[in-house]
Amino acid sequence: MSRVLFYKYELIRTIGSGGSGKVYLARDLHLNRLVAVKELPKDASPSELQFLQELEHPGLTQIFDFFEEQGASFLVMEYIEGISLREYLNKHKRVAERQAVKWMIDLCRILGYLHSRHPAIIYRDLKPENIMIRQDGELKLIDLGAAIRYACGRTNETVCAGTPGYCPPEQWKEVRGEKKWDIYSLGILLHEMLTGASPLKPPYERRPLAEYDRSLAGALDKIINRCLSTDPAKQYQSVEQVGEALLNYRKKRIFPEICHLIRKLFLLFCSLFTCSSFLLPLIHGIPYHQFPFPYLEKPLFFLSITLILYLASERKIKNGSMKQEKNIWLTQKKFRGLFMWFIGMAGTVFISGIFAFSMPVISKGEEQEQLWVEMRDDLGRKMLLKNDAVYITDTAVRFELPADRLPKEEISMQLIAIGEDGSTYASRVFRVKPE
Repeated sequence: MSRVLFYKYELIRTIGSGGSGKVYLARDLHLNRLVAVKELPKDASPSELQFLQELEHPGLTQIFDFFEEQGASFLVMEYIEGISLREYLNKHKRVAERQAVKWMIDLCRILGYLHSRHPAIIYRDLKPENIMIRQDGELKLIDLGAAIRYACGRTNETVCAGTPGYCPPEQWKEVRGEKKWDIYSLGILLHEMLTGASPLKPPYERRPLAEYDRSLAGALDKIINRCLSTDPAKQYQSVEQVGEALLNYRKKRIFPEICHLIRKLFLLFCSLFTCSSFLLPLIHGIPYHQFPFPYLEKPLFFLSITLILYLASERKIKNGSMKQEKNIWLTQKKFRGLFMWFIGMAGTVFISGIFAFSMPVISKGEEQEQLWVEMRDDLGRKMLLKNDAVYITDTAVRFELPADRLPKEEISMQLIAIGEDGSTYASRVFRVKPE
């Protein structure tokens, strides 16, 4: 496209088109910068263009120039490098909670500026396609054609501005704009950003945030409901009130968030302790008489606590969302949060269990019978040493280590006895060295 307009603007390509005209990417040959040139409808009035030029806000597209050529009118605007919110949602499915709230606060400030003009400018067509995300993450609101047209007092329009699904029903019944129209669109837009559910796609209805993602703040649901409310007593009266509610929505969640964090930390501690109680005995060796119990008592105890804590957390989260099972197809998402912790812990315990059954269940040194121990009764007679044999005595039992069976180096000895109740009795440690 080698067309030059007004001896100054070299058109590069078409970047948009709609009912309000085509938009071209162009290069300002005098200032050597990229700009957006919009071809205006033939019925565009000078008052509307002057209204546009008077707008100055970082969230709005800056107007550089206006000219007429070959019977057509053109508006030269700032070129915004980035993607639309619709493109972002198509790629990422939805917006993270904190980022969505930040962008909504920015939109409230932009709309608040438009509503404060005289006369007030009602945007009327707030939707992802009309919101640009710059490379630095900041938002720009584009396409103010319908807003300016009605702000300039044009009431002879036969078609109302807006997009079905994003506008309130009353917007299609009258031309005179109201601020609550934009507030309604803010609620629809916030819901779509958080859930990825477009009002233009099936099932064409809005459901509570918890049915899409239980980690989303319930306070945001209340803000959305107030934006969409038809009761004047419950409605927000200005976009500034919406922005204030978004700024403070997390303050109301401090105590629940602290409790939730404590539950997660305790669940993590129990999970780690369960895994360690499986693994540490394996590292040091497990005697035959301690397997499977009492070796498994501690791991199973903490595993039970972990499971109970996890189920309690899940039950608490599900309260107030009784329709979730009926709409399970809406909740498809990646495993996350407490569930991922529990799955990881269970996997580690399972692997530890396999490892426990695959290795020799003996304590260190039990498999090396280097010492020959003789057992004698109180009269000095040798007794047969047999595994698990029961010897009844009323005086004493004596153990002897033949000197010719001892290793040449010095060794440390300790006699350890285990009672029927599992209690352990140990003698003093003494050293033995053959001559």
